[in-house]
Amino acid sequence: MHATLKGIDYQKCFLFFLFFFPSLAYAQYANTFEEGLALEKAFKTEQAFEKFEAVIKQNPKHPKAYTHASRMLSNMGGRLPMSKLEEKRKLLEKARKYAEKSIELSPDDPDARLAHIISLGLLSEISRNPREKVLDAKLIHGEAKKIIELDSLYGEAYFVLGKWQLELSRLNWFELLACKLLFGGLPEEISKQAALEYFNKALSINPNSILYLFGQASAYADLGEKEKAVKVLQRALKLPLSEPDDEQRKERCRNLLNTLQK
Repeated sequence: MHATLKGIDYQKCFLFFLFFFPSLAYAQYANTFEEGLALEKAFKTEQAFEKFEAVIKQNPKHPKAYTHASRMLSNMGGRLPMSKLEEKRKLLEKARKYAEKSIELSPDDPDARLAHIISLGLLSEISRNPREKVLDAKLIHGEAKKIIELDSLYGEAYFVLGKWQLELSRLNWFELLACKLLFGGLPEEISKQAALEYFNKALSINPNSILYLFGQASAYADLGEKEKAVKVLQRALKLPLSEPDDEQRKERCRNLLNTLQK
């Protein structure tokens, strides 16, 4: 009888370890992830990244941890000056890899694809290879369109397409011709008006985004509609900060406003 009871005790112990400890581990990295989100919301980028990185080590198949870690790496890399180019590139490459891993784990998550777009855009800005820039531009366009297929009210995707249009519309005719002839062309016609329409769509989804307002003002400025651009920038500067990069975005708004008012 005693041996049987002892056997039952061992069995209970085994079941306890089998079911309790995985649950405990899950709760631990779930809490760590939530801590990371809170730090991200408080604009504490480096500390948030450390939390997301810890979650990835605990659970290498946590797609949201990769997504948010990628965004934090892009923020960190994007803020570094060009005098720290190699460090900047290293952070952005890691951001790209993490975003790609998140897409691999969760291909229908638009947030993962946006993280990928952001890393690609920042890498393209520091690339000196014209072919690489064009290929990145085509990939960014494809990712933005995919996001809209997944979620037609995902404002960031429309902003990306607006920025994509605006930047390419600033190329001269020779550069655009080179894109078409040497790099297989571009996926849609380029114009400043198309850029404005994309920015307007993003703002119809979130009218108080400093990022979207800066895009709209930039398009107005490029189209020669100075008064409209000034009004948009003045409105953007009155808005409260709501995202980690909003202070930098306001600085861009101030710089563009100063340029237009000279």
